[in-house]
Amino acid sequence: MTAFARTDEQRMLAETLDASLAGGVADWDAAVVATGLGALGMPAEEDGLGTDLRDAAVVAAALGRANVVLPWAEHWVATRLGARGEDGPRADTREAVLVMAGADSNRRWAEDALTVLHCAEIVGLGRAMLRDAALFSKERKQFGVAIGSFQALRHRMADMAMILEQADAITALAITAFDGEDDVRARAVSAARVVCDDAARLVGEGAVQIHGAMGLTAELRLGGYFRRARTLAQGDGTARAHLRRYAA
Repeated sequence: MTAFARTDEQRMLAETLDASLAGGVADWDAAVVATGLGALGMPAEEDGLGTDLRDAAVVAAALGRANVVLPWAEHWVATRLGARGEDGPRADTREAVLVMAGADSNRRWAEDALTVLHCAEIVGLGRAMLRDAALFSKERKQFGVAIGSFQALRHRMADMAMILEQADAITALAITAFDGEDDVRARAVSAARVVCDDAARLVGEGAVQIHGAMGLTAELRLGGYFRRARTLAQGDGTARAHLRRYAA
C-alpha cells in the first residue's frame, strides 16, 4: 500500500516503512531517528530531505497502517516552521505547534497542515481495519460457510471500501491544494476533514461489528486502530466546524 505516493522515491519510502513498522510497536528512535525521517521538512540547503507535504503524508499513512502512535504531524509542521533539534519530536502537541506558528497566515497554514496529515493517518488506519475485516470474514464461519459470503456483509465491506477511497482521494486533493491559494487550500482541507471523519466512523464501526464481540478486545489489534482513528477524528476542529468553513 502506497497511499499518496506519486514518485518512485515516495513509493519506496512507503514500502520501507511498511516493512520496518510491521511489528506494530516502535518508539520515536526506531520509527523516525533510525530511518532518517527527522530530515523531512528541512530544506536541502540544510542537508534536509525537502519540505514536500506529500512526503510527510506518505509517512503519516504508513504510521496509520501500523498503528504506531507518534506525534509525526506535529513534529513535521514544527520542522517546517523552523524548529530544529536532534532528539525526539520538535513538537508533540497541536498547541505547541500553533504557538510556534504565531498568528495570521502562518497559523492557518499550520492548522491546515496538521489536519491533512491527520487525515492521511486516518486513511492508513482505515486501510488496515478494512483489511483485517476482510480477512476475518473469510476465516469466521456461520452455518457452515464463511461469513464473508453473506450478501449483507459483502455490501457492508463494499461501503467501507468506497468511503475509504473517497477519503484517500480527497486527502490527496487537499495535499495538492497547498500549492494554491489560501482559500482554495482551506476549503479542500475542510472537505477532506469531513470525509475522513465519516471514514473513521464507518470503517471502524464496520470492522468492529464484523468481528463481533472480539472487535474491541485486547486480543486483536483492531480495537487500538479504531480508538486511534476516532481520537484523530475528534481533533483539528469538529466536522461541523469544517462544514461551516467549507460553506463560507
